[in-house]
Amino acid sequence: MLLEEKQKLYQEFFTLPLNLNVNLTPFALDEKIPNEMEFLAEMPYSFKLATQVNSIEADSLRAVGSLSNQSEELFNFLKLQSQKIDLIMSYIVMQEDDQEQRYITKEFGAGGFSINLNQDWHIDQVFRLKIFMPEEASAVYCYVEIVEKKPFEQGFEYKFVYSQIRDEDREILVRTALHQQSKHLRKLAQEKSNQTEK
Repeated sequence: MLLEEKQKLYQEFFTLPLNLNVNLTPFALDEKIPNEMEFLAEMPYSFKLATQVNSIEADSLRAVGSLSNQSEELFNFLKLQSQKIDLIMSYIVMQEDDQEQRYITKEFGAGGFSINLNQDWHIDQVFRLKIFMPEEASAVYCYVEIVEKKPFEQGFEYKFVYSQIRDEDREILVRTALHQQSKHLRKLAQEKSNQTEK
């Protein structure tokens, strides 16, 4: 895939300002990028588990929510159970967060993310990525690569695209971005309402 195509991939999905913890581990220059089977084999089990739990919860709550009004109590009960599971999953995946490889995103989307830092990396450099989404009680493990590098204050602003990612993990990133955008729009509406009342 050409660099221009990778940059378009970043723009295919909307991005929004969002600070998430990520771990970035660069591949060594002489290291072979794993194929899909090797990628799946090296993925930490807790990330696979988090994705499965997240997908099952979303499907279950959607199914119960589509039932009649009599299901409201059941829906609320399942939502509480879901929150308990989310707390446990958050704790499990946060054990994978390595402080020495931690960076904070500036912008986030389902196509990629950006960060500002004083590391001197190069375009097309590939990394193992762990991205942590505590509000979604989830985390994603994938590969990313740099598609843009611009000077920024004492360092650089880098844009990364997800170069090797499972479809179900991409769905989690889409849901996270939509959820965060929805929260942002509600906050703006509330601020506008507060100003109108004054």
